[in-house]
Amino acid sequence: MNPQEVIKKYGTCLELISMDPFFHEITVGLFLKGSILTVHSYSNKDGVKERLTQIRDRIVLFGGAKPIENSYNQATYDCEMKNGCCTSPLRFLLKRAVMKNDDYDSESKITVKDLRSEMQLYLTPKNVDGKTIYTVSGEGEAKKPEIRYRAVVNGFVRYGGCVKINHTEISLQCFRRNDAIMKIILPIARNISATEDILAAEDMAGQMTTQTLGFSST
Repeated sequence: MNPQEVIKKYGTCLELISMDPFFHEITVGLFLKGSILTVHSYSNKDGVKERLTQIRDRIVLFGGAKPIENSYNQATYDCEMKNGCCTSPLRFLLKRAVMKNDDYDSESKITVKDLRSEMQLYLTPKNVDGKTIYTVSGEGEAKKPEIRYRAVVNGFVRYGGCVKINHTEISLQCFRRNDAIMKIILPIARNISATEDILAAEDMAGQMTTQTLGFSST
């Protein structure tokens, strides 16, 4: 399929990874059509189908998605991503799925070291009237921890498309519990300025990639 046919079949391209470090440096794209996510590459190398399945499975594990039955490269979310729910962090999720080869620890807490203080940041889920609300907290020293919590909440809204409940609480738009996707967003949300710089650099590289159709053909 050419790029136009791919877009017609699989929808909008949410993110491109220019080189897969674990499979012949092929380019991998994540597409969204309706509620269906598709991992795709133009590469015709032997084993590419199996590699796309690996990436899809890592999206399921690290993003709390679920695989589409009888498909090797597609997934979705229980909320069907209505009104853009769960779509904002997908660019970070694809990067994690492709660029790393680590295992997912379902028992680990949602936590990360704060870059602006000595605190360890935590995100804790709770059920409120059938809705999952996540609370930002921290352990360790910080001059004004409440300012850091507020900044992290703003980061979740900006990069995770989350709903701000108050200065220390957020939720997904669907109000479902998804600790996996929150683990993806927290390291991004903790430092908005650094994330902006990284994304600007990636966007510049992405523009160069899309000028050559966005994918490696071999």
